Amino acid sequence: MIKKLRQRFIILSLAVVAAVILVIVVGIDVANYLNMQSKADAEIAFIEQGGAIAALPSGDSDESQEDKFGRAPKGIPGETAFAARYFIVETDAEGNVWFSNLQRIARVDEDDLAYYVSRAKFSRGFVGNYRYRAVHTATGSRYVFLDCEKEIAATTTFIVSSAIITVVGLSVIALLIILLSRKVLAPVEESYRKQKRFITDAGHELKTPITVIGANAELLEMEIGEDNEWLESIKHQTQKLSSLTQELVYLSRMDESDAEVARAAFDLAQTVQSCVEEFRDAALVAEKDFVLDLTPLSVNANEEMVCRAVNLMLDNALKYAESESIRVSLRREGKFAVLEESNASSLPHGKHPELFERFYRADASRGGSEGYGIGLSVVRSIAEHNGGAVSCESDGATVVFRFTLPLA
Repeated sequence: MIKKLRQRFIILSLAVVAAVILVIVVGIDVANYLNMQSKADAEIAFIEQGGAIAALPSGDSDESQEDKFGRAPKGIPGETAFAARYFIVETDAEGNVWFSNLQRIARVDEDDLAYYVSRAKFSRGFVGNYRYRAVHTATGSRYVFLDCEKEIAATTTFIVSSAIITVVGLSVIALLIILLSRKVLAPVEESYRKQKRFITDAGHELKTPITVIGANAELLEMEIGEDNEWLESIKHQTQKLSSLTQELVYLSRMDESDAEVARAAFDLAQTVQSCVEEFRDAALVAEKDFVLDLTPLSVNANEEMVCRAVNLMLDNALKYAESESIRVSLRREGKFAVLEESNASSLPHGKHPELFERFYRADASRGGSEGYGIGLSVVRSIAEHNGGAVSCESDGATVVFRFTLPLA
């Protein structure tokens, strides 16, 4: 129990921290990428306005340069704007290239223009390392392609670096959470162990007075005869308390134990068949009948524990079934053997995991039966200790209890 709680604490803590860090890192990466795009679009707009279309003519003064090229766009250093590498392409209405300006690019020639134009499907975007903007009119289109290789490389490096730092950071955080989780959960673990120890110790202490009460009731019965309702009530309540104490001690011991359960392969169908046969007489008294549909399957589990779980499921069915017929089936689902017990029930539609909680009793559906709400908790614990699981689901008319175990 504590081990599972610690695992959940580690997973939840790491998930929360990872989610926060990822949101921050991804946000920064996206903002950086959008900023790169924004600067590229600003440079393209600067180029379209006539800035840096051609190399500066020699002999121009600073004033003549400013008059001719205007001011660089905000957010871009002036020299960077004038040093942009780009090319311009214009096409006619049919998409044929009729004009190009390749003065500010070296790696693109006339033969490449048709390829870049054909890949520019939208008004703006990327074709390889080139950011482009397209203006379409009735007579043709005009494209400006800006070389963003350095910017893309810098953005990619930033994203990769942030990803590496994030992974390293999360690894360090995970290690710290794992190391500190034991100290954080130490008070809970101590309290849980004391509670389990109390149940075990109390169970052992109760055995003696229960045995004495039962023995005294037997002696009184010998003295005053068997036809005494008070003695019958004492004996009945003593047996009930003794059974409850045994189940509590058994459940507590399983929860306290961290050792692996000794498992072996055995035929689950034969085990279920044997358990059902032991309940035949009780079923006759309760005017109920077991309908079996068992497929021979070999499972890897502790046979003694599984037999106890099956007995508890059958006992639960006899107590609470609202029909004469109780169906017990065994089939294979993937790598698991699925044992199902179904009977008529007025449980509300849906899943009912609460039935496996200790001392839970759905009074409306259990009609004053004498159960004390511990048997199905033992069934769940046995299933989990053997690598399986339990569940309960109702359609409003029939309730189905599922008990799964791994196949051998």
